[in-house]
Amino acid sequence: MASVTKRIKQISQPRGGYIKPGEFEKMEFTDNEILKEENIHSSLVGLAVDYLTRFMLGTPSEEAFKISLIGSRIIGEERKAYNMLKSIKGLDKLSIYYACKLVGYDVCFRAGSEAYKKVDDIEPDTDTINNIKVMVSRSILFFNKYGPIIKEGFTFEGGYTNVINSGDGDFLTEDTLWDFKVSKRGPTSAHTLQLLTYYIMGVHSIYDEFKSIKKLGIFNPRINCVYVKSISKIPQEIIDKVSTDVIGYEDNPANYKPQNRHKLMQSVDMIPMAEIMRELSCSRYMVMKFYSQNNLPLVKMKNKYYINKHDLINWREQMEKERKEQAKIVLLIGIIPIVFIMFLLFLQL
Repeated sequence: MASVTKRIKQISQPRGGYIKPGEFEKMEFTDNEILKEENIHSSLVGLAVDYLTRFMLGTPSEEAFKISLIGSRIIGEERKAYNMLKSIKGLDKLSIYYACKLVGYDVCFRAGSEAYKKVDDIEPDTDTINNIKVMVSRSILFFNKYGPIIKEGFTFEGGYTNVINSGDGDFLTEDTLWDFKVSKRGPTSAHTLQLLTYYIMGVHSIYDEFKSIKKLGIFNPRINCVYVKSISKIPQEIIDKVSTDVIGYEDNPANYKPQNRHKLMQSVDMIPMAEIMRELSCSRYMVMKFYSQNNLPLVKMKNKYYINKHDLINWREQMEKERKEQAKIVLLIGIIPIVFIMFLLFLQL
């Protein structure tokens, strides 16, 4: 199984792509800003722009940088990551500097700890920091025009398959699924296929917000351009082909009916917040703390949080396992001084 982006790299598309980038309507914005060369990897810049935009639009910092925090936990640097997070307060130089470092942990979650490179080595220079500030500012203006955002950082529970088992999208507005890119050129066929894949998986997912999506859109704050295509103009045979050959659905979206969604909601055993609080015997505050600090796998639907019953069971088992391991370590630490004292007493005999 693979993530959406990894799966798309495996696909040999028809000439020009399943959806040709040139078929997207292009709109350009202008300002007086000129971006300069950056001294850190473009993927880090893109993540910093994405997460800082979410933060500046009102998302709590722990949620905006959630993937980064999870990544830091994987390699045991969670405390360092949270110290960086505390320094992110806006679009000042220090905030952007630490955002660039913090997103360096993302790779641990997305590609595994073996791909990790020390965040201490990430040192964005003044031009890089200024570029990110400009791109976040452009993104905020973009959402003032095309927003409001109704869903962000979304996943596709109920829409994953034996071929694709992970992947997360950027933003949904009322009628458009948006993906952010910070490349120096316009969209590629890989970008447009990624966007279509997100849409199809969204239709198959448990989230009702995808019912109202009528357009696919890409915003690139680096070149300050918007690209939009109506889903109604995408041939059904292309949607069917991507559904089966790329994602791995046996049926195409045309056969996906609302009653199937209801059955899916039942089959995934989603538990609401009140029941989560009862199951964990804690307050809502503690549930959200578990979500941000201990990777409790909550999903957000219509601004409310739920969890799959089986995911909750697995999470509790993992937490109990970690608690026992920590208890062993504490016990061992406590025994060592006693053994040392006994050794000294033995020497005196």
